[in-house]
Amino acid sequence: MNSYLLFEIICEEEKKDMLIAELAEIGFEGFLEGDEGFEAYLPKDEWNETEFLALLEKYSIQKESVKANEIEQQNWNEQWESEFQPVTIENEIRISAPFHGLDKEFPYEIIIQPKTSFGTGHHETTFLIMKLMLKENWQNKSVFDFGAGTGILSILASQLGCKSVFANDIDDWAAENISENANYNNINNINFEKGGLEILNDEKFEIILANINKNVLMTSFKKLADHAQTGTKLFISGFYESDLKDLLTETEMAGWKFLESFELNEWCAAQFEL
Repeated sequence: MNSYLLFEIICEEEKKDMLIAELAEIGFEGFLEGDEGFEAYLPKDEWNETEFLALLEKYSIQKESVKANEIEQQNWNEQWESEFQPVTIENEIRISAPFHGLDKEFPYEIIIQPKTSFGTGHHETTFLIMKLMLKENWQNKSVFDFGAGTGILSILASQLGCKSVFANDIDDWAAENISENANYNNINNINFEKGGLEILNDEKFEIILANINKNVLMTSFKKLADHAQTGTKLFISGFYESDLKDLLTETEMAGWKFLESFELNEWCAAQFEL
């Protein structure tokens, strides 16, 4: 039986997102967030000490802030099942893993294979943007999911009635992950392509989703407007409430009109219209 390495990493809140993203690129398969940091898992035979230490140095994480343990695969899976709990949003959406089973009390049930803590609904940014999405009319709309990750927003958009979803992401794992999760949810109208905004041609979308970090958002509003039409709705998240003022300045310059926002634990999601 293959063994896994479990790392408990203490770090500042503002470093979590980027550090987890880069750990995923060097083989880490699962993440669980805590109050002071997060846990990260990977198969022992994929462990690369040089790459790992380089990331710790890059983010100024001291060695004493990291604890490592070796665990068996069976125990790792059991720990996932005990710690990864379903998420509910507004008593309408339930996000669960394949091992949880369905709950017919919720109008929208989304099954996500948990490989990271992001895109599972557990992180405030995903929770907030999905809360905003519940207020929108999705019937027969064309949707662009920018930086789709696990595909959770694409799946919800499809369940809410959209005509089609074009999803992209720069990470290699996203294509396989989105396909897997779409199959779990019997979704067949999501088209994924790896890359950034440069992969778009002349497409125009009626709804755009972007749960991504502030820096990417700040440089993307004009390009996103180029792929929108009058009345297109834009949903964004992945940033702190304190960053909203800067984002409002950039969206206004790109022609987007602010509609509303939600906040939770200093994180924020907002909606705009062209």
